[in-house]
Formats: sequence, C-alpha cells, structure tokens
Amino acid sequence: MKRSGVARFVVFLGMMSLLHAAETIETPGDDEWDKEVAAAGKAAEEDFATWKSTGKTPEYFEDHAIRGAREDLVQRMISGDKLAETEIKTDLPATPCEVSVCATAPLDSAIQEGDSYRTVWRRITKDRFEIWTPKSGKLYDAKGKLIAEAKVHRGDGCGREWYGAFLPDGRWITTDIDERDDEVTAFSAKGKRLWSIKGAKLIPKYNEVEGYPALPLIGWARSDKTGKAWIVSIGSERGRGWVKLTPDGKWTKIDDPWKECFPQQLRSRGMYIDRSTRSDDGSQRVSRTEAGHGMHVGWPHYHLPQTDILLPNGDDFGILPDSWSVFIESDCGPLSSEIDASPEDRKELRKDERVWFFDAKGAYQHWIKGHTVGASLPTGGLWIYQLDDSCALVDKGYTVKSRRNFTTREKKPLIPVELHDDIGLGLFLSEGKLVLGTWE
Repeated sequence: MKRSGVARFVVFLGMMSLLHAAETIETPGDDEWDKEVAAAGKAAEEDFATWKSTGKTPEYFEDHAIRGAREDLVQRMISGDKLAETEIKTDLPATPCEVSVCATAPLDSAIQEGDSYRTVWRRITKDRFEIWTPKSGKLYDAKGKLIAEAKVHRGDGCGREWYGAFLPDGRWITTDIDERDDEVTAFSAKGKRLWSIKGAKLIPKYNEVEGYPALPLIGWARSDKTGKAWIVSIGSERGRGWVKLTPDGKWTKIDDPWKECFPQQLRSRGMYIDRSTRSDDGSQRVSRTEAGHGMHVGWPHYHLPQTDILLPNGDDFGILPDSWSVFIESDCGPLSSEIDASPEDRKELRKDERVWFFDAKGAYQHWIKGHTVGASLPTGGLWIYQLDDSCALVDKGYTVKSRRNFTTREKKPLIPVELHDDIGLGLFLSEGKLVLGTWE
C-alpha cells in the first residue's frame, strides 16, 4: 500500500473511532443503562423507606420505581407492606368434580385464529350461552345443548371485537360485514338476512367530549337479560350512546346499558390503553389507563371511586356481585399460551399470576395466587384457577370455603376457562381444545 493510501486509511480509522465515540455518548451502552436502572431502583428504595417512616408517598416514587423496574416495592406499598400477611391461603382439600363434556369443539377455530381474533363467549340470559369468532357463532342452553349456529359471510370486515350476538331464540346480529359498514345487520335463526340499520340512524348526533368525535360504528352489542332485545353501543372513542334494539328493527335510546344485561357478564371494555367496567346496578365505575408506548407500558393505573392504584403488569379487572369488592389481575398471560403447554410449562408461565382485592372504596384487602375464571352468582364470590389446577372460591370476607378439581368422566384433567356455578356450565381447555361441559 502506498504511503498516501496508508495515511488515508489511518484518517478513516480515526474518523470511525470519533463517530463510534459520539454514538457511545448519545446512546448509552448496556453498562450505562444498567447503572441508570440501578440508580433509579436505589432512589425508589429511599422513597419507600420515607413512606414507611412518614406514611407519605414521595412525589417521584412512581417514576423511580418504573425506571428502576421495582415492581416489588410497588406491590409492597399497595399492601401496606403486608404481602405475606394478606395472602389468601388455600389449605382446603380439593373436591373432585366430574364434568360431562357436551361439545368437544364449540368452535374449531377458537384460539387458533391468533391474538387479533380471540374467541368471545358470553352468558346472555340465565339459560343461554354464546360463543363467537369473526365468521361463526354457536348458542347453547344451560345444559350445553346446541340451540342455534351462525355462519357469517363477510367481505373484508371482521365484526369488530364482539363479532355477533344471539337472542335466546337463535336470531342474531353482527356488524362489519364489510369493513366500517357502521351498521347493525340482523339474521333469522336459519341465517336469512332480515334488515340493516346504520349506526348514524340509531343515534344521529355524536357527542364531542373533550375533543373526541364519535364515529357511528357499532362498538358492541349483546342480548339484554330478558332475551327480547339487543343492547347496542354506538360510536367510537367516548361513544354516542346506547339503544335497545328489538328483532323487528325498532329501537329506543337508553341511558345505562349495565342495568339491562345479565349480572356479572359485562367484562371490562375499551381499548388496551383505556378500559372500564361498572357494577351490576350501574352505580360504581372502575377504569384502567395505560401508556400506549414507552417506559410506562406495563404500569397501568386503576381508577377506583376514592383512589388511584398503580399495579405493575395489571390486566383485567371487575366488580363482584353486590359491589362488595373490586378485583384486579396481574401477570396473567393469554389463554393461547396454555393450549399445548405441559403441566410443568403451564406452572412456569403462570407462576407470577395474582388476583388483588380492594373494597368498594378502593382500600386494599388481600391477594391470592392464580387468575379468575368467573364470578359465583350464588355466593357473590370469585372463582380462582390456581397453579395446582384446582379452583378456589373466594367468598365474602376473603376466605376460601370451597375448592374443586375438574375432570372428565374418564378422569382426564380439564383446565377451567369460564365457570357458571349456578347452572353448572363451564368452558374448559382439554388437550388443546376449547370444550363446553356441565356438572351437577
């Protein structure tokens, strides 16, 4: 190589070194990032110590805990630093419960369609239960007998996240047959198209709250608790309102949909960054907000009547019958992760699952390992699926008075997904399939 070439090469290496140094300064390496996390975690520990000694939470505790990944300190603060003392123990022996599987594949495409199209199931009246994916739905009675089936012939729509809604006699409605058609379309029990109504006709004027215009799409719909009409939510964002829609295509505007639907079947609703639910009588509201991106993802706030709660990795939530308690789940993975998992893998996936309990005003009470699989209408309690595959019933007073192990008649284990103990009907996972079963 000529001297001039060597010189240019040396200059090139020097420039590259300077550029690398500049990038290192602008973008901290792993070591520097780890130092920042450790420093924030240390600040969170100091804030926690201040809270312990004074009873007052320092202004920047949340920011320090989030930047320092100190979920443990937040959980300790939620519990008043009494996590061990407030855990609900389940020392009762589990009672075997034999399930008669009446439908081995309620929907063959259930779960396999991916996270964007999760299966939806709803108990719509005392003796009717429905299951939907974007292109099909099934309606069962309380004994697990198939009453009606819907096949939805769509264009480029997916039915939004509610997909469709039956009445107890088998008639059904849907939306988004074509993407953003913004209308309700009704069908007979045999699948004959009956009529369509635009959302803009159901509620002509949109509400513009805090700068949010409400488009006339059909947010969700389901049967009312009488089984004689559908409750339909119209509008995007904050919404336009709700109507009660009868099978003859007539409707009336209503103020509160929660009072019209079967108790304890209205899960939290909304976008992943903003969800809410109400008590059965409509008097109490709990909401959840989370950042859509950035460092605060995974650190949602729950807004209860008299307090706000930061809960790391918080998931779904609800208000129990008679509004005696609010529950919040954390670290719960999607159902699809358990389809083909072995018992050992399933325990590893679920080892951090917890259900947190708060009173009606938002004061912390207790927590328990596991995730929820349904409210108990007879007792007002909550069924918790636990790591040993049993289900524990948490009653009023935050005590466990009942545990069950669900199996088939052939003694094959069943993983509970949704339990309705007042009629002995439930959804279960069995050998990778979603099945419907009944018990005495």
